[in-house]
Amino acid sequence: MSQSSVVLEEAGSTNTLAATVREAMSAGNTTLSVLDSDTGEWVTAPWREVHARAEQIAVQLLADSELHEPLAVGLIGDPTVDLIAAIQGAWLVGVPVSILPGPIRGADEDRWAQATYSRFVSIGVGTVLGSGSQLDLLSKVDGHLRIARVAEFGVAADTTDFVARNVNSNTVAVLQGTAGSTGDPKTAVLTSSAVYSNAIELVSRLGLHRTRDTGFSWLPLYHDMGLMFLLAGMTTGISTYVLPNTAFAAAPFKWMQWLTETKATVTAAPNFAYDILGRYGKLLRDVDLSNLRVAISGGEPIDADAFDKFLEATAPFGFDRSAAAPAYGMAESACAVTMPAVGEGAHYDEVTVTPPGGGEPIRRRYAILGKPLGGMQIRIVEPNIDVPAVDGRSVGHVEIRGASMMRGYLGSADLGAGEWFSTGDLGYLIDDRLVICGRAKEVIIVAGRNLFPIEIERAAAEAAGVRRGGVVAMARGEGSSRPGLVIVAEYKGSDPEKARAEVMSEVASACGIMPADVIFLAPDSVPRTTSGKIRRLETRQMVEDGTLGSVEQQ
Repeated sequence: MSQSSVVLEEAGSTNTLAATVREAMSAGNTTLSVLDSDTGEWVTAPWREVHARAEQIAVQLLADSELHEPLAVGLIGDPTVDLIAAIQGAWLVGVPVSILPGPIRGADEDRWAQATYSRFVSIGVGTVLGSGSQLDLLSKVDGHLRIARVAEFGVAADTTDFVARNVNSNTVAVLQGTAGSTGDPKTAVLTSSAVYSNAIELVSRLGLHRTRDTGFSWLPLYHDMGLMFLLAGMTTGISTYVLPNTAFAAAPFKWMQWLTETKATVTAAPNFAYDILGRYGKLLRDVDLSNLRVAISGGEPIDADAFDKFLEATAPFGFDRSAAAPAYGMAESACAVTMPAVGEGAHYDEVTVTPPGGGEPIRRRYAILGKPLGGMQIRIVEPNIDVPAVDGRSVGHVEIRGASMMRGYLGSADLGAGEWFSTGDLGYLIDDRLVICGRAKEVIIVAGRNLFPIEIERAAAEAAGVRRGGVVAMARGEGSSRPGLVIVAEYKGSDPEKARAEVMSEVASACGIMPADVIFLAPDSVPRTTSGKIRRLETRQMVEDGTLGSVEQQ
């Protein structure tokens, strides 16, 4: 397979981001509703009022920077109407926004505050706006940043003569943190034209329109999928409901109730959320999902069996299978790279996979993730590692480029004009649509065989008591007393030995290899990124260091 053997693309366009958002916000009578996490009530404002609030924030930002160029705006805390207005406020001034996550459960809050403050400084933030305890913690850190409550910032500003600053399409709009499962987080520098292109092409692919659509999202705004879902609403002016991701975490089944109450037509979530609903679908009661015409699944590998369980569980409640939209994206491309057309639904490629160097062939189903969005290109290049052979498919490294691509990582060289970006994923194309089958950096080698950890992890999660989404597969080296495949899994149950035997049986049956060891941990013990992805390298290091205690040791 030559590097130029497969290139897919669709034409795209660019425009001014802030102007498009302003026009959409001011065009109709649609609203933004944000769930107040303290009261449990929706706070609703017409989009035109959100824009008016954005202008107030913009005027205050300019006033604060009267003697120098305004700096980037940092945002922190749960979403509010004012916080969302601040995104547009920054763009009206021509400066980027950077939204960072709060502390994970159990973290040292003072250390989080210091690290977050330092990160804001390092990426060029001058003002941090937010609310709640996260802002209070940041306020205690000594430094030069202006830290203010977003609900109070600029409320008395006179916007009578305000005119948005003129900026070119190469002006930075978002400083987006990445959340990979390996390595340290980086900051993707996204220009106004890249963010605009991704939003507009996403809107085009999904056919969003303010006269018929309502969006609903609990995705965190610091994650690229959460921010871009919101921006799709901001660039179309569709009525949009946003709530803190902690509200979903506290009660996942309320997602279906909220979709019913809001009559949402578009929603999005990672695979694990659909998985939860599918596994416990018998608990669904009194919901109506017939209004949904698009349900995006992205942000992490899609488990075909788990997604099918969700489709089966929700069909009696009016969910149309054709509304399912398994997609592919990353922060480095603003968000979405591929997306099925509306009504295409969930489809899978069922194939025979043979491990490198031989082994028992195994049947697999991989989700088909749609064609590239307009302005984006995809190609598959020859892999530089041994990968499992997929009959009739040319598996290789997935590379992308196009209108939605980042300028580069902050502090690193910019991408060259027309330069291909290696995603780190392995995949192939079928009918001009992308299929992902693993990550090159995460391929593990056991007994001379290269294995995708995600497949091992899904098999292990079938055992009773093992938490799906809390499993890590890793290889322990020959220097260890017990070399071979090791499974680390969060477990909640009364009989770990029985569960351990079941994990070994499930993995051996599904993947053709017997684990050398299974280590059970208490729930929420596996290291994760702020967006919930497991950190495989950190987990492996902790196992090697002996710093992960098993449930039997606790």
